[in-house]
Amino acid sequence: MRKSTKKSTAAKAVHPEPVPEEVAPGTTPEAAPETAPEAAPETGPETAPVAVRVQVKKKDFVERVVLRSGAKKPAARDLTEAVLAVLGEALAKGETLVLPPLGKISVARAVGKSGGEILHVKLRRMALPEDAKKDEDSATDPLADAEE
Repeated sequence: MRKSTKKSTAAKAVHPEPVPEEVAPGTTPEAAPETAPEAAPETGPETAPVAVRVQVKKKDFVERVVLRSGAKKPAARDLTEAVLAVLGEALAKGETLVLPPLGKISVARAVGKSGGEILHVKLRRMALPEDAKKDEDSATDPLADAEE
């Protein structure tokens, strides 16, 4: 059976296209459960497994910002482009960024190539402390009942 190559814009905005990524033999891919390969073709034991990762384009990213913030699309696009530019400049300078809730981003290695600079970054996600989790659970009723 042949699949259609025509894609609607609504489906593209909601479900970005998965991008296959090579995984070294003997390692496990760290993909999210919804991006795990389900029907990977088996060509033989000599080929390396392929993990499917979702690639988010800038247009889709701006759509997510609009949905999360409730801002108008032109304003969200301008702010998103400004934030991405500032992030890129800071990482190009080798600065370490501490951006909760994203985490701590530092440049592990930079390689200059003829097509541009390749930055290998390290992202350390910050875990939510146990005390903060308890505060979130009790946030609905922070005070005890008054005794009369």
